[in-house]
Amino acid sequence: EQTHGNSEKRLWKNHAALLIKVERMFRELFMVLLLFGLTFQVVPSVDADVTSENDVKAAYIFNFAKFVEWPEKAFASKSSPIVLCVLGDDSMGDALQNLESKKIKGRPLTVVRLRSKEQIRSCHILYISESEKKEISDILSKMGGRPCLTVSSVNEFAAQGGMIGFVRKGNKVRFEVNPEAVRRAELAVSSRLLNLAIIVREP
Repeated sequence: EQTHGNSEKRLWKNHAALLIKVERMFRELFMVLLLFGLTFQVVPSVDADVTSENDVKAAYIFNFAKFVEWPEKAFASKSSPIVLCVLGDDSMGDALQNLESKKIKGRPLTVVRLRSKEQIRSCHILYISESEKKEISDILSKMGGRPCLTVSSVNEFAAQGGMIGFVRKGNKVRFEVNPEAVRRAELAVSSRLLNLAIIVREP
């Protein structure tokens, strides 16, 4: 009976441990699906309305911010906003503007449209429009290692030293991440984000 009782206790403990493990797995899976279900969202073809694709990219940018940690020195105070800047033609239209005032880790998100690349020093996230593709190298050099997450749809953006670049894979929007560029800016990116990204290594 003693042995039988011990066996039942071990089975119960193993079962409880398994339930906890499964619960944790489902919680993490739920977060990933909630955050990155957009990875599997169909995007219109080249000739289709680009509004939907812009909305997808804007949602990605908002969620990227949830999985990025900025150093304390990046903010003037604990209540300072996260400043999302847009440089170049406003190709994203209202898609990014719709993010205005949404909260990320207790901080409001502020969307600012820059008139020139000289204003980038105030940004925590910088979206660089495709109109600036010839200026990418100069823009990134002006960042000077500042803790600012750079994002763009410019071709091979991550390979050029940007942090997150949107790419089209068939009819889906995916994203590339350059971990070295992120590290140089003293930002920390969640491994869950990296696991779902196409990693770009610098030569």
